[in-house]
Amino acid sequence: MEKRKSVFGLVVLPLAVCTAACGMADSGEPKPAPETANVQESEKAAAAGEPGQPTEETGVLGESAADGRIDFAVLQEQNPDIFAWLYIPGTGIDLPVLQSPVSDEYYITHDVRGNVSSTGAVYTEMPNLMDMCDFNTVIHGDDLEEDSPFKELHSFEAADFFAEHEVFYLYLPDNVLTYEVFAAYYDEGSDILRRYDYTTYEGCEAYLEDICMGRSMNRNFREGWEGLTPYHFLVTLDGKTREEDTQYVVAGALIHDEAGKIDRVIFNE
Repeated sequence: MEKRKSVFGLVVLPLAVCTAACGMADSGEPKPAPETANVQESEKAAAAGEPGQPTEETGVLGESAADGRIDFAVLQEQNPDIFAWLYIPGTGIDLPVLQSPVSDEYYITHDVRGNVSSTGAVYTEMPNLMDMCDFNTVIHGDDLEEDSPFKELHSFEAADFFAEHEVFYLYLPDNVLTYEVFAAYYDEGSDILRRYDYTTYEGCEAYLEDICMGRSMNRNFREGWEGLTPYHFLVTLDGKTREEDTQYVVAGALIHDEAGKIDRVIFNE
């Protein structure tokens, strides 16, 4: 497999400001992403129950990226904390992503509707921006129970599944982002979000070194991604911490930004 690049953002260096070019796969067009994060007219008709249209609801809150039924206006009426939608083909992970403005721990114990739940919801913490422009956005979810939202992350433990399922998608109200899964492994250490200073070039490099040089059990790493840099945009899908501060994680790098909105400033000291 050939090495792939992410979509780069803005870089600030001492005495100079450089705008980095947007890069895609070295050898041609990016992998296709679903066309839109908004429900189409035909799907609106289906929701209204017009003759000849399917009316069965799918997914959490009746939405599903697998069949194109995501309407953020409707979702945010039900819960304004929903800001994105995560879809991992080949798994049952087709779920809203939330961020509580009150407590980073709220969706550990509450589901997407705000009801008390032992398995919680899929969520990010307040240190992460909701526009997905951070170097590393950590998306948390319980993966310990059979009905846990991130239980099927463990599909990536199998080398064959990892090899065959390369991408996942994040829908935003005005964008669709495609990430290539480059690593899946058991991380040894708690709190990935706060373990590194992602606001600095050095902190980002330290995180990448740990991923690329790690030797954890059941580790899979995709050939061609050894050259990751702090100029990439990553998403870490983070399972629940187990005993001895370990958790299963699946890491992806941005390879397609449909609306061309992903950028950031990096201070390289």
